[in-house]
Amino acid sequence: MSQSETSGVSARVQFDPAEADPLSQRQRVGAATAGVLLVGTGAVALFVSDNGAGTAVALVVGGVFLLMSITGMPFLGGRLMDAELLMGRRRARLIQRAKAAPPLEARFLVDTLILTDPEVMGDPSAVALDFALLLDEVRHAADEALEPEGELHHPTSPEVGDPLLVLKRSTGQRIGIYAMTAKSETGRVSTAFADQFTARAAQAQCDAFLWVAAASFQDDLKSLAARVQRETDKRVAIVDWSTRRVGLDRGIYELANRDPHVPNQGAPATRE
Repeated sequence: MSQSETSGVSARVQFDPAEADPLSQRQRVGAATAGVLLVGTGAVALFVSDNGAGTAVALVVGGVFLLMSITGMPFLGGRLMDAELLMGRRRARLIQRAKAAPPLEARFLVDTLILTDPEVMGDPSAVALDFALLLDEVRHAADEALEPEGELHHPTSPEVGDPLLVLKRSTGQRIGIYAMTAKSETGRVSTAFADQFTARAAQAQCDAFLWVAAASFQDDLKSLAARVQRETDKRVAIVDWSTRRVGLDRGIYELANRDPHVPNQGAPATRE
């Protein structure tokens, strides 16, 4: 761990880019302002105060804030005289804890992180964990939805457009089940993704498609569903997984009973 040390008052300050989220521009400006004020106060106190320790504290803490504003790295921990303070990266701690936790606790931790950390969508490790949890939840829900005479198949190494699972109902209908988006994802669909997905889905040995989507923005997915249904002539239903786990029964019922055409879904996605 890289360290910068200030001697004279037994002080040590720790910064580590590997363990900290970089400061935003606003945070850097705030740190610079606080640093200038504290350093200025400490400099004045050198000449007008007999409290050498207090002056040193003001100078050291002000220096820390200035370093934060210059490097863009937040203060992680340090020791000043007899006091020691350690601060960890909250997001990294929660992700590590969630990885080691049972599924229900892991889901709670990830959902809490999504609600309280607006920048979590830019963290690949958080998004990967969120999607891994979604995959497990969809597999479990498919097992619950399986009829006594039905079958559940697990395709090997599915690619974009391939179903995660194929549920064969007692009627013989084969439903391709997809985990489309996790809660930490945007739900936006690029043209390249839509093209690849549609081409692969057309080759899937399924009679209908059931998509599980947890991202709150689903307009692109609805447009993609309309395109897939139009080009493959197979029904598509979307299960909203964004607020709570609702199971797959309603989506399966919709696929079995509604008209093959998706109503009012708009044009295919053309973003990105």
